[in-house]
Amino acid sequence: MKENKTRSRKSQQVLPLDLSIISEMSFEQSVAELERMVEELERDDLSLENALHYFENGIHLIRRCDSHLKNAQGKVKELFKGENGEFMERVLGLTLESFLAGENQDE
Repeated sequence: MKENKTRSRKSQQVLPLDLSIISEMSFEQSVAELERMVEELERDDLSLENALHYFENGIHLIRRCDSHLKNAQGKVKELFKGENGEFMERVLGLTLESFLAGENQDE
């Protein structure tokens, strides 16, 4: 039974994502979709054509994530603009490294 599922997965065509759908995705949705695509790309039975479609879709999603991050960075910079118009440098909460390590600054 499992063999039939594998065969049907091999034959499924991966289509490029609609750019209008990608433009509506949140950062979290985009990252989740990228993670799903990585899992698919790591499969042994993926055709070259499907791998290229996943790659193309991934590039669009990465650009969407980058847009979200740049937008957030702009908001943070604006929040820390001083009275004289110069930006004030501040560390916000956790660093990326401490976040990934599961540390909590409130402890």
